[in-house]
Amino acid sequence: MTDNRQANKENDVMCHCSGTTEGRITALIDNKINDLDSLSRMTGACSGCGSCETSILELLANYNG
Repeated sequence: MTDNRQANKENDVMCHCSGTTEGRITALIDNKINDLDSLSRMTGACSGCGSCETSILELLANYNG
């Protein structure tokens, strides 16, 4: 992936209820915050409608692989 595409991906909103971006989630995962409950508490993601849960779990699975 090119640097520009990577930068755009980091700015992609994963949770529209809280406005949490993929970059915010990946930064937390990089800092060992790597479970859904902790990510939710720190960002507000998955605490609204819940439609982002699958995407965040997939991202976690890719990182925790």
